[in-house]
Amino acid sequence: IADIKQINGDIEYNRLSYQLNINNQISGLTYYDNVTKSIDYKISFQYFGDTIVIDNYAWMLKDPTTQNIIKYFVKETSSNPNGDNITYTYQYNSNDRLVSKFTYFNQTKTPDYITNYIYSGDNLISSTLFIKDGKTMILKSDYNYDISKIIKPWIYLFGDAFENYKSLQGLQFGIKAKNPISQINTQIFDANNGKIIDEWKTTFSGYVISKDNYVLQVTSDGDFQQGLGLFTGTTRFEYSCK
Repeated sequence: IADIKQINGDIEYNRLSYQLNINNQISGLTYYDNVTKSIDYKISFQYFGDTIVIDNYAWMLKDPTTQNIIKYFVKETSSNPNGDNITYTYQYNSNDRLVSKFTYFNQTKTPDYITNYIYSGDNLISSTLFIKDGKTMILKSDYNYDISKIIKPWIYLFGDAFENYKSLQGLQFGIKAKNPISQINTQIFDANNGKIIDEWKTTFSGYVISKDNYVLQVTSDGDFQQGLGLFTGTTRFEYSCK
């Protein structure tokens, strides 16, 4: 994916653009606000062996064989010397599926948060986020797909991807769904009593798919899925050929 655009007819509101280097790796991203005609967010990526340096406050580590991201470090507030240092580690199974994510604050020995991902075939069907005990659930996303259509690798749909949703679609985190998403339901729970305190229900329709099975456009209705960050209303996608 080279560009992700939020549109209404011929009007373009926002655009997230990925830049690639000669090795077809993401070298930077730029987020444009086309209403104000300004750049809201811009970062570059530098590669040193298996390490991807984003800036003085963030870096990622990738697996040299699969190229999947296995670690992400970020200082939460770069301007605040007392900001938290957060490390995310990502675990994959032998079938190239991201199955777990562990979140560590300030070099703790055990994770402060744990996410488990469950699949049916190539399709992610559940993301479940727990606090450190691994039992108390605070977020759960369930996914439904239109299995009548087959698509080329498109986007990641991790409902808990609050840490990196801008760069997520330009990097590698295992396989992507082979069918287009039709619905995501996310529930947020009170860690003290297990009660639902918020719920986001979103449907996806109006797909435009190219003859070679690339998703070119989709419209989402309902609630904004905060873990996905970018996809609301009608979204158009453009691709860069290798």
